[in-house]
Amino acid sequence: MSAGLEIRPAVPGDAEGIVALYDHVYHGSYPVPECADPTAVRALVSGGERLWVVALDRDRVVAANAVRPDPAREGYEVGGGAVLPEYRGRAVFSTLLDLSLRAAFERTDCALVHGHARSEQALRIIQRSEPPWAWTGSDGGMHPVAGEREEHVFGLAFNPRRRPARIVPLRSVLRAGSALERELAVLGPARRTGDYPPRVFVEGPRELSFETDSGRVAFAVLESSRAAVVGGVDAEAPADVRRVLGQLLDSAAPFKFEHLTVQVLADKRAVLAALCRAEPGQPQGLFSVRGYLPGWHRQDGARFDCVSLTVCTDAQIPRRLGFDQRISAIRRSFELPVG
Repeated sequence: MSAGLEIRPAVPGDAEGIVALYDHVYHGSYPVPECADPTAVRALVSGGERLWVVALDRDRVVAANAVRPDPAREGYEVGGGAVLPEYRGRAVFSTLLDLSLRAAFERTDCALVHGHARSEQALRIIQRSEPPWAWTGSDGGMHPVAGEREEHVFGLAFNPRRRPARIVPLRSVLRAGSALERELAVLGPARRTGDYPPRVFVEGPRELSFETDSGRVAFAVLESSRAAVVGGVDAEAPADVRRVLGQLLDSAAPFKFEHLTVQVLADKRAVLAALCRAEPGQPQGLFSVRGYLPGWHRQDGARFDCVSLTVCTDAQIPRRLGFDQRISAIRRSFELPVG
């Protein structure tokens, strides 16, 4: 159905066409600033930091999809999917996705692929790929699109050529028979219970740091979304962890955050409870549980499950774009207070 189009890996000369595609599809509001700059896109393609696949009608880029290396996860993130409206319904995106996944799975440094879906249609297309994905969480409205925050759902699949074993906590944070447990079943049986490392937070980018008497936080920022992702917390007790993260939110360094994401190893129930617990006079906890991340943290040759939490201080309620039931089912799957 995509006959008549040239479909191939992107080359540096496609940079202007890729930028024009995102500008048209997202009405000038694509939430990744570097993809609005042809020079930046050209450098990403040339340096292999994005493995873009494009569809061209004559010389015009009419669709694109990309994967980027995620070394901390020993994986690849799928993203940057866009198709011009007049080319939708022709299996263009599914063709680009298959080529993107094949390119990632062929890499020796790829144990898993992960990404977000913006709509149920996109999710269904990804779900038809092989191997099947597990959809296990959402981003809590991290990115504004055209001025409105949108809550996208998160999914992943393990590389069928490697299928790494997961170590799950001795005491699960998930309810038996829950929607999330059923979703995780598609990832296969390569799992066992076992002890977890002492670390609490998933290692992540440490571009900046914030320190108070309660502890120290390392984090990376997404300035265009007024958001940050925590890459580590040094604090003595769960109450100190909560306090220093709250102080980071109240600060204005380097700007006032409207969205903050943390990822905690799934056996650290005391920290999870402290972050989600409602204090006197507060209607809900500081953070809300948003999802489960199977095999997300790797250490000493093993992979461990994690829990994703977010806080959004923006008064705007993120649009869920048809994901209400799915997101609610994910949140009901946790035994923990979900915030």
